[in-house]
Amino acid sequence: MKKKELWLSAIIIVLIGALASCEYNNNALGTDLLPPGDNVIVHGDTIFEIDAYTLRGKPVKTSELFGSAATRLMLLGSLEDTIIGLSKAELVTQFNNTATYRVADNLEIDSLFLALHIYDFLGEIEQDVNLSVYEFTERIYFDADHTYYSDYDIEGKYDPVPLVQRTITPKNGTTYELLIEDQDFIDKFTAIQSDTTTFYNDSIFKDYFNGFYITAEPVSSDGTMARIQLNSSQSRLTMRYANDSTDVDSTAERDFAYAHFAIDQYRSQKINLFEHDYTGTSLEGIIDDEQSNSPYAYVQGMAGVNTRFSFANLQEWMDQNPLIINSATLVFDVVPEEESGVLYDDLPNRLMLGTILDNYDYEPIYDYYVLLVNDPTQQASRFGGYKKAESKGMFSDTTYTYRFNIGLHFQYMLDGAKEDNDFILQLDDGLINPEYSKLWSNLPANERRIRLEIVYLKL
Repeated sequence: MKKKELWLSAIIIVLIGALASCEYNNNALGTDLLPPGDNVIVHGDTIFEIDAYTLRGKPVKTSELFGSAATRLMLLGSLEDTIIGLSKAELVTQFNNTATYRVADNLEIDSLFLALHIYDFLGEIEQDVNLSVYEFTERIYFDADHTYYSDYDIEGKYDPVPLVQRTITPKNGTTYELLIEDQDFIDKFTAIQSDTTTFYNDSIFKDYFNGFYITAEPVSSDGTMARIQLNSSQSRLTMRYANDSTDVDSTAERDFAYAHFAIDQYRSQKINLFEHDYTGTSLEGIIDDEQSNSPYAYVQGMAGVNTRFSFANLQEWMDQNPLIINSATLVFDVVPEEESGVLYDDLPNRLMLGTILDNYDYEPIYDYYVLLVNDPTQQASRFGGYKKAESKGMFSDTTYTYRFNIGLHFQYMLDGAKEDNDFILQLDDGLINPEYSKLWSNLPANERRIRLEIVYLKL
């Protein structure tokens, strides 16, 4: 080999070794440019002393808001495993009156079916799911005075005898039609067949037809969760009918017409109901226990469990010196999948960080709002919270973290402008996402426990 080629090979090997051994640290950017002896010195520190524990999520608002997108998704079904237990989602929905139905005597209903458009399925998608539809018997409302939450009590508010049941095979982007043959429900239409007041006044119509309660029971033990699009034009109650208003054709038989009773985002209220059962799981022994010494912390969608935390020695650290924060990054490390039992691919894409208010409601921290206003097209992506793969070296095992940039909020805490030291970690899209993360907790024995990495100036 020529000398030139030997030198080139040596350089390549040195470069590979350097890259493999280095760690990227954006917090140190520019610190080497400070002049020697400058009285303003950049410091880096890590706060490990964080009190954290897993707690039950509070009920969340799941009712329809006026003008919600037609693409809004709602959960239906159940998932179960040994880590998080049983999670179940059910639906209550109204359906609207329609001008496509022309009232008249001598009503004959040829068929009546409820169509449900399912956007996609999560969990076990190779096993069947049993859908059941019940008649709801209590009026719900779609106005500013009525808000419904995920723990809405439906006991005694529906007829326990199902109107229709159907077993479906999960397939994304499919509209399933459930034929209603319950004669009592069909007779409700014939009883008011020519009543223009009921069929043309939406409020009176919904006093008479209160809506449906819908459940889904997966066949598999692991369960299946559907994300259903009720606001879609494909989700509706359809009647094939004939009465004295329909045209008479040249044959002796009646000429049938169709009436579509829509379920939309403008007049039809919908409520997602969530239920969790942690019996027999490791979570059962640590939920809501501030003194728990579990090495793990959890976050879960569907108003499941969250992680609550605060900075234990914050005041002591603040009293050291006046500080100016350059950056503050809150880091939650994911437990490796071989230990957690949760595949990296099944982790939620993004978590959300907020403060707990006096009324126990949550709101995102200050940095989120500032970045959202300054960069709305990116939806505050620089705030962080995304599942991120990280490696210490080229040949190291990949680890995953959720990182949040909270420099502004933390500076305001130091300045006394924000005295709250009570935070919550939860899913960003928990209303439509049943997934969960298993994270390293604040336990001192954890090498990668919850921590705050800060870069600051001492004044």
